[in-house]
Amino acid sequence: MALTDARLVAVLDRTVASIDQILDVLATADVIDLKRRSCVLSAVDWPGTRGWNELSMNERADWWVTRVGAVTTTAVAFPGMFGVWARWLPIGGYLGVAGQALVLRAVSREYGVDTREAGVVMLGEILFKRDLSPVVAGLDDGGDPIVAPDADSVVEVTVGIGRTLYDLSSALGARPGPPAVARWASMVPLIGGPITYIGERIALRHAVDAGRRWIVEHPTTVKAPAVGH
Repeated sequence: MALTDARLVAVLDRTVASIDQILDVLATADVIDLKRRSCVLSAVDWPGTRGWNELSMNERADWWVTRVGAVTTTAVAFPGMFGVWARWLPIGGYLGVAGQALVLRAVSREYGVDTREAGVVMLGEILFKRDLSPVVAGLDDGGDPIVAPDADSVVEVTVGIGRTLYDLSSALGARPGPPAVARWASMVPLIGGPITYIGERIALRHAVDAGRRWIVEHPTTVKAPAVGH
């Protein structure tokens, strides 16, 4: 069955809602009790700390690419870190597309593009090469509630997002992927993991660059930045 625009919008709508809640958890979680240690907050750039508030808009966007992108890309390159899951689930494929979707949404929110409609259209265009703008009207008026994940369930929800996007159709092949040489070299023993990591980092950077171009081309989706950015 062909993947219709309406079906893709429905899936991406829930994907964006779930990603927003994951990002909210990451932005508010007290990682290793760091936020309780007021003496070091000024030197740390984790969301919610004093150091984060001092970052520019571009620096915040790059933080998501560098820090969160590194985690998801590592999981793609070394799926064995997920233990028994990797034996029967294409965990690398799941986290590859989930990581791109999560980082794209995080970067767009830092630039003031935070509506669900804009998020759906952006992910549809970059990950699926579909123009969904004619069928997204009304998404921001509400929808089915999503159960917000807590810090312990972020990985599970992220894998669920990746599985949903991965299983949609062969259209998933449109997402920015690693260079051909990296895909070939990834099959070579010993160097396969590191090469896959490099290839997926390149793919993520291509996705983020495409997202930034999308934002520039759709200025009406951007809210005015907060004072000081």
